[in-house]
Amino acid sequence: MNPSRRGADPTARTRRRTEHGTVTAELALLFPVLMATIVAGVWAVGLVITNIRCIDAARDVARAVARGETEDTAQTIGRRAAPKDAIIDILTTDGEVQVTVKADRSLDWPLFAALPTIPLKAQATLQTEPGQQ
Repeated sequence: MNPSRRGADPTARTRRRTEHGTVTAELALLFPVLMATIVAGVWAVGLVITNIRCIDAARDVARAVARGETEDTAQTIGRRAAPKDAIIDILTTDGEVQVTVKADRSLDWPLFAALPTIPLKAQATLQTEPGQQ
């Protein structure tokens, strides 16, 4: 019998029947992995945005203190740019202002509660303007 002839392989029909549903099973396994990847990507973008907000807040506070604003006024300026619950530390020494903004971020969804908290930190250092202390 010629194997190239149609119907030459008697197990071909049986094999096709047993493969029904494999695409569904593969998609069922792929979907959670795809969703986790999307969530991780969105979270990473959120971390970058939060870090940029920390950098902006540190820079704004350092600039305000270097200009001669009070620390309370500078803190208010920093709160506008900083992420919620950020900690703003101001250190003024020998004509320099050093500002550190810290924020901890975690994924607040119950399914991802086991993931670690990511600490974010930004610093800005400026010289005080002449005549300012």
